[in-house]
Amino acid sequence: MSTFTNNPLNKPLVEDVKEEEDHLEKPEETNVIRIGIIADTEVALGLLLVGIGYHHQKFRNYLMVENDTSLAEIEEFFHKLYKRPNIGIILLDYPTAKRLSPVLEKCKKLLPVVVILPTKASIVAYMEEKERLRRQRQREAYN
Repeated sequence: MSTFTNNPLNKPLVEDVKEEEDHLEKPEETNVIRIGIIADTEVALGLLLVGIGYHHQKFRNYLMVENDTSLAEIEEFFHKLYKRPNIGIILLDYPTAKRLSPVLEKCKKLLPVVVILPTKASIVAYMEEKERLRRQRQREAYN
């Protein structure tokens, strides 16, 4: 807080009061739908640069998954996102989604929507699986 020497009462200036108010934690807006991210560093960083990142009172909406990130840690973070009322979309990269597949099969709620993003390293496997699922749906439609 700064005061001027010609301020006889040493009262804080209006600008100083506004600065102090900006530093106070504001309650989280429940009517704003947010996006959650669980992905490798490259994908998560790209999405954070776009402006999807969010941090509020020890909660952040993203987890950067490394090779040494435990499955329990990923599952715990996914459940935090999934249970949160203001998360509308959860973005997962393909390798992380493969690791979480047993958990994802149990998710039946309408919101949040889980979207799987292919990465550079997994685009071939992602496309092959999509093609396999498409062919399987076609076979089921003819039977």
